[in-house]
Amino acid sequence: MVDIRERIKEALDLRGMMPIDLSRASGINKGSISKYLRGDVIPKQSAIGAMSEALHVSPSWLMGYDVPMEDIIPEIETIDTSKLTETNMKRLEAYYQALLDSQDGK
Repeated sequence: MVDIRERIKEALDLRGMMPIDLSRASGINKGSISKYLRGDVIPKQSAIGAMSEALHVSPSWLMGYDVPMEDIIPEIETIDTSKLTETNMKRLEAYYQALLDSQDGK
């Protein structure tokens, strides 16, 4: 398995970002980003999630697993919902709202 610091560096290079850009985009302080890049500290799950979102990569890939780099879950707007029944469409909307609420800490 590849080291997480190598993956962070690779993603930064690919996105044309500097560590300070990652800090701003992820909300992680620049000191922590530096520690991750040096390998002094292994990021916690919440930091991995924030960095993967900021870098537009899969969290599993960022952790060094042999999976595709890009997060392959489609954006909700690209899902074809035309074949859903009205009941299932309401279920989907409720589930989507529950996901939004859970990430906002509700």
